[in-house]
Amino acid sequence: MVRSRQGSGARQAGPIRGAITVAVLGAIALAGLAPEVRAEPYMALREGRKCSTCHVNMTGGGMRTLLANAHLEDITHYRDLFPGLADVDAFDGQVTSFFSVGADLRLDDSIVFQDAPDAAGQVPNHKVFRSRVDENVLGLSEAALYFLLKPVPDLLEIYLDQTFAPGGATTREVFALMRGLLPWGGFLKGGQFYLDYGLRTANDDLFSQGGSGDEIFVRGRTGTSFTGYAQGAEIGIQPGPVFLSTSVTAASDATAPRVTGNAYSVLRGVPVLDNVLAGGSFMWTPSAKIDQTEFALYAGTSWGPFEVQGEIDFIRLSGDLDGLPADSTLLYGEVNYLLLDWINTKAFAEWADNDGLPNSPDSAQNRFGFGVEPFLGRYLQTLLYYSIANGPRNLPDANQNRLVLELHVFL
Repeated sequence: MVRSRQGSGARQAGPIRGAITVAVLGAIALAGLAPEVRAEPYMALREGRKCSTCHVNMTGGGMRTLLANAHLEDITHYRDLFPGLADVDAFDGQVTSFFSVGADLRLDDSIVFQDAPDAAGQVPNHKVFRSRVDENVLGLSEAALYFLLKPVPDLLEIYLDQTFAPGGATTREVFALMRGLLPWGGFLKGGQFYLDYGLRTANDDLFSQGGSGDEIFVRGRTGTSFTGYAQGAEIGIQPGPVFLSTSVTAASDATAPRVTGNAYSVLRGVPVLDNVLAGGSFMWTPSAKIDQTEFALYAGTSWGPFEVQGEIDFIRLSGDLDGLPADSTLLYGEVNYLLLDWINTKAFAEWADNDGLPNSPDSAQNRFGFGVEPFLGRYLQTLLYYSIANGPRNLPDANQNRLVLELHVFL
């Protein structure tokens, strides 16, 4: 990852360079405008499908299924803007009937706008515009390979999600998955996997990219971002439009295993509306000093090209709090609109009433943003987003505006 930070001698030129960079990025994005496969819930809701329809991991994220690859145009609404790529046979990831592969490569250029800290290390908050370009971060936000081995197809599968960037090689998920032993499309999973909780959006990954801002909002505060994986076992069933799962996983500094549960239903063809999603999650994480209990309620609906979804989370801490707040509330919401039947446009907002961080005099934080994420070809996507975050004054990383351009190549 390359970080270019504005020094004191370059501050006057910073806004000019920033404006030039913004113009260049905007031109690149507009040239590409002639849904995100990060397990974005809006796709599942728009299609009226469960996460397990499109992802090997039954709870979403990571490798796509052969069914998803076969119907990728219907799901992503991609346009073949590069004829040379459209007129060739596309690899669907299946090497043999017993072995499949997949990949995600994301290159991000993130321009960070942030006010200079004062002598006390504090920055202004509750601002919409920040004119100072603090740094330009260019690097790989994700480089991942997925492998699926099926020793006994439709019964036993072994799955590996291995990343190589950022931060070097990391195994996010590796588990054995058994199907067909339980009724109602049930499954058993054992190994290391993402925690199934809430809507599982990817905003923390896209707009924080390191620093104190990572753990402030819903996914980071609940520990369910795409770095929130753990070792243990999971069981689930999916009768009709309903999906239910529960897991027992190891937690750091734990006196007992973590327990997580998630339940949701996707209803298709609802009168007036097209599809409706409603669900709830809970998580109990014990530790030697503090126990954390979390509850989430989430819902969404789609109507023609519109899709809207939201989540509210309640976090309760008990034990040796040492000044930490006992209760916190988090809110998240987003609206998606399919422009011209192929360009997904998104606006989102999130709010936390208490950051739970020591020595932070300001308790409330907010972040909102908007952007576009068109698919330019079968396995090619670009994203252009602008986000605004305000938080405690003594956390400069929580008070930033970001312009993010991402190139996403996937299989």
